[in-house]
Amino acid sequence: MKTVLSIQSNVVYGYAGNKVATLAMQLQGVEVMPIHTVQLSSNTVYPDYDGIVLGAQQITRIVNSLEKIGVLKSIDAVISGYIGLAEQGEEILEAVKKIKYYNPNAIYVCDPVMGGDIYKGSSLPQNIIDFFTKQAIKHADYITPNLLELQLLSNIEIKTFDDVQTAIKKLQNQPIQAVLVKNLVHAGKTTELFEMILATKSQNYHLARPLYDFPYRPLGVGDLICSLFTAHLVNGKSQLNAFELAANAANHVLAVTKQKDARELAIIDAQEWIKQPNLQYRATQF
Repeated sequence: MKTVLSIQSNVVYGYAGNKVATLAMQLQGVEVMPIHTVQLSSNTVYPDYDGIVLGAQQITRIVNSLEKIGVLKSIDAVISGYIGLAEQGEEILEAVKKIKYYNPNAIYVCDPVMGGDIYKGSSLPQNIIDFFTKQAIKHADYITPNLLELQLLSNIEIKTFDDVQTAIKKLQNQPIQAVLVKNLVHAGKTTELFEMILATKSQNYHLARPLYDFPYRPLGVGDLICSLFTAHLVNGKSQLNAFELAANAANHVLAVTKQKDARELAIIDAQEWIKQPNLQYRATQF
């Protein structure tokens, strides 16, 4: 059984961050060790959300304790997502370094959570943005940005599909094994479909699946995709196969969520599709 250390946000209500990542990876037979960066009542899009940020040194203390009981060598991947303090980012990189000391084959998958709406930009403090754009990108084996995050990471304004490719090429100057762009929004090949890209060291792949009409933007989809992509990688799937499996599982979840007319992802109702998605939508090289 493979093990993933997942360091990201957690919500009491709904499915985002570790709340969705833990269950999704467990459904793939992966042992999950979640460390929360923040504990929130709900996603921050709700007007009356509340919660706390895990204080500085808490991640380090937890990882050091895990080291003392001898479990770091069993960790096959680290995921990092939303952070509440720039200091947490530094602690995550130290944790990755320590885990790779015990298991040189462990991978670091960075979901550079800086905002979900490219039209509104990021509302996060600049030092958190700097962590992702200047530090995390240098240490990540895999990075899974949305379009806004790709723009921030590359410092390239993205309006077209060509811009996306230029931004990806810039990121590939870093020691990254692959870049997974989770949503091309207006910069895809069409506005009629939901489009994604996987760019590996040797090849680029484009995948398009249905675009569902929701009154609100579904929450936690990126966290779901990142966690499933990671789970499939540690379970021995190829980069391409992990990409296709994650994309199709997310499609199933969104289809069920649409049927239920829900704002939060229908993870429980769609769990069988998460475990074994139908590979209806395949990636093509470009």
